[in-house]
Amino acid sequence: MADRAGFLLAEDQALKVKFSGIQLTDDRDSTRDVQVFFRYPEGETEKKYPFITLELMDINHAVNRQHSDTRIYSFRGTAPTGQAAGHYSTDGQANTFTYWPDHTDDVSTLASGTSWIASSPFLSAMEHVPVDLLYQVTTFTRSAIHDRYLQAHILTQVVPFRRGYLNVPIDDTSRHMDLLDWRAADMLDEEAGFKKRIFRKVYTLSVTSEIPATSLVGLYQVTAGDDGYAAGSSTFKDKITQDVLA
Repeated sequence: MADRAGFLLAEDQALKVKFSGIQLTDDRDSTRDVQVFFRYPEGETEKKYPFITLELMDINHAVNRQHSDTRIYSFRGTAPTGQAAGHYSTDGQANTFTYWPDHTDDVSTLASGTSWIASSPFLSAMEHVPVDLLYQVTTFTRSAIHDRYLQAHILTQVVPFRRGYLNVPIDDTSRHMDLLDWRAADMLDEEAGFKKRIFRKVYTLSVTSEIPATSLVGLYQVTAGDDGYAAGSSTFKDKITQDVLA
């Protein structure tokens, strides 16, 4: 499956991959794959126990990670003619960025094909807005031993109490993924006439993400005229509309 691009789409896909591939062994030593669904599967979707559901519950502005308005830069490695590349490098600087959240690990690819990119040694944007995504993950089993196995596997291999992470391939980032809470929520199976128990565990997870605050712009050097002002006009062009911004 191709990597999905876009806020929430990339995280949803990465989370599903994180919980996929789990296998359990039943009393007859038969292997069962644990299916993963977004939200509870509807009637037309065949449910085979055990299975896992994922649901996005909330999106919060992570003010504890928000800085004052700061411009970030990406140097494309091509200094203007006659200028030393070292004067333009952003290596090691705190305001350097190379990826665009949920879209690409190489921000310069977003500007490919535009007329102004050849003369723009820098790409720039305002620092992204940090957010926390709250997900609810629920496991459903008919067997107590399957329920226990899934609980142990998730708490030790998928979402440990410390150093939890979520890889998002589309922008090649590793996000913090924290287990905020888990609880037992067993229920009687309505489809079986309330005569069978469904063993459930509900996990609440927090995943870090970012939303771009501004569009991507290109910056380039202008030449001073005899009057000391820039010769011609200096423009920033939006990557989407390519309108003159300033």
